[in-house]
Amino acid sequence: MKKLLLATAVAALSVSAAHAAPTVYGNVLLTTDYVDGNLTVKKDGNKLIDEDYSTTQLNSTGSSNLTGSRIGFKGAEALTANTDLVYQLEYGIDVDADQGRNFRSRDTYIGLSNKQYGTLVAGRLSAIDDNINYAGQTVSLYDTYSTGFSVEAADEETADILGVDEGETVKLGLAYWDGNRANNSLAYFSPSYNGLQFMGMYVMEEKNSTDLWTESEAFGAGLKYEPTNQPFRAGATYIKSSDFSTARVSGAFDVNAATTLGALYQVTDLDKDKNENLFTLSGSYAIPATKWKAYAQGDMVKNMSGLDGLDGSRFVVGGKYGFNAATTGHLYTGYSKIEFSEDGSDLDASGFGLGAGLEYKF
Repeated sequence: MKKLLLATAVAALSVSAAHAAPTVYGNVLLTTDYVDGNLTVKKDGNKLIDEDYSTTQLNSTGSSNLTGSRIGFKGAEALTANTDLVYQLEYGIDVDADQGRNFRSRDTYIGLSNKQYGTLVAGRLSAIDDNINYAGQTVSLYDTYSTGFSVEAADEETADILGVDEGETVKLGLAYWDGNRANNSLAYFSPSYNGLQFMGMYVMEEKNSTDLWTESEAFGAGLKYEPTNQPFRAGATYIKSSDFSTARVSGAFDVNAATTLGALYQVTDLDKDKNENLFTLSGSYAIPATKWKAYAQGDMVKNMSGLDGLDGSRFVVGGKYGFNAATTGHLYTGYSKIEFSEDGSDLDASGFGLGAGLEYKF
């Protein structure tokens, strides 16, 4: 009996050893942010809303693939000499809270990766245009283009200006689309051919309204070019649904070993009055003989959320201090502004922000 138990245990250990253990990875980011701003809404010169606000808060969340606190498990299992099963389970963490946004699903998927034919994954995925943001430098308070102001349509006139129902609260993010995640998604990534890679995606129409503006199925295709030992990178994507489409182009150029310039342009059709247009320009500079990298980023949006005349802008400067390969200190300040004026209706929202924090990657 003892020999049988020993043989069973050895067999179990052998099976376990045959399976590759998943890689545990994560990111812990926590910043202290101070924001001071004003929101004014007028109709024919009469102020409907005139509010000043000031707040200090801890931030640790982020929606993009590159920012925000998270923990994940990923790995690969060889099925044949050329094909692996690949998987990832990644969850967002709110470091300074005990509920709500903790352990929310980020990119979670399972799929197949073939050395010759590429990788196909399915699950909850970031849209393919999130892979070609070569201009983004900001973190935390200015993490994404969706950062903005909230306005409550407390009366009929305010609701009319905002184009919503009375009593509804509207979040005026800088840009409506920002490489959002989508449930029930499939994505394909080709092998890289001399730095050139094709990307494709398909989103099923089943309950994806929480992730995409449209409730219809969506398709997307894109290319990115990242040649080895070259000072430039670039990409372009297009995503289309029945009543929604967005196109993005982005690139970066290393002026020298210390200086990099990046740019992004995006046009989004929300089936409204106008197309939303977003333009970002950024630059970073690694300060010689120090561990500091300084950066600046400017974002301009015309016809926010497809509303004619609703425009926004944001300007951020900051620094990143590399304590070591895993730990980074952050310091930044920024100014945001959203404005609208038409037929006696005026909206003006502006805010100043200042933040500092630490980030640890494992």
